[in-house]
Amino acid sequence: MYKLIISDLDGTLVNSNKGVSDYTKKVIKLLKERGIYFIIATGRNLKGAKQIYDILELNGEIVCNNGSTIYNNKGELIFQKIIDKNIAKLVFTTALNNGCTFLGSYGTQLYIEEGTLDIVNTYLYNPAQNPIELNMDNISSFDFEKIVLMSKDNSKLEKLSVDFNSLKEVNAFISQEDYLDVVHFETSKGKALKALANSKNIDLEHTIAFGDAFNDYEMLKFAGKGLVMPNGFDDLKKEFEVLELTNDENGVAKYLAKVFSLDV
Repeated sequence: MYKLIISDLDGTLVNSNKGVSDYTKKVIKLLKERGIYFIIATGRNLKGAKQIYDILELNGEIVCNNGSTIYNNKGELIFQKIIDKNIAKLVFTTALNNGCTFLGSYGTQLYIEEGTLDIVNTYLYNPAQNPIELNMDNISSFDFEKIVLMSKDNSKLEKLSVDFNSLKEVNAFISQEDYLDVVHFETSKGKALKALANSKNIDLEHTIAFGDAFNDYEMLKFAGKGLVMPNGFDDLKKEFEVLELTNDENGVAKYLAKVFSLDV
């Protein structure tokens, strides 16, 4: 029987309005009562993830920034990997040279290229609050847990993903059609799943993972059962089992209710 469930948020557990349904909340509550671990793993930082965590009344760890940070149930940082400063500067330079919009994060602090706040906010669901503006002179003064390059040209992001992954110092993947995420090479949602399952003495074959994008790939691969949303990336759907219902149809919760024979 499955003992640990790990789920992506955007495009997976939350709906298109960035919320969760009462049905999903009830299913997760019933799973918790059965002693099943339910963990969220997201590209969001702690502030963005905590909103959903609190709504669902979760009590486990939170995997943020695609696995580069993990927090315990008290919101305390228990794992962190920082992108090398030289690599961060290279990514920043690449963004400038390729017309991509740069967004970096560390904790709850956001970082953007000088003069791009209005552009950045066209990509974000919630406007950036008090971001620090970066240029070639000051970027090396800051640390980053995650960097996102944003562009409406998905083919450009795919090419840059290949270029960055050839560096070996980072993991880069398309997390949304317009987003290319860059994190430390030793981190991913999949590595986070392995570490958390091990800490709870749970074999990976007893885990289920849900996702919709390439930043979920390792997590889906490592889990005993990896499931992709029907609204997810087509390349993932070619490799993993696909849910019947989308994130707007409570796809994750409906699947879990069936697997665990929940009376919902």
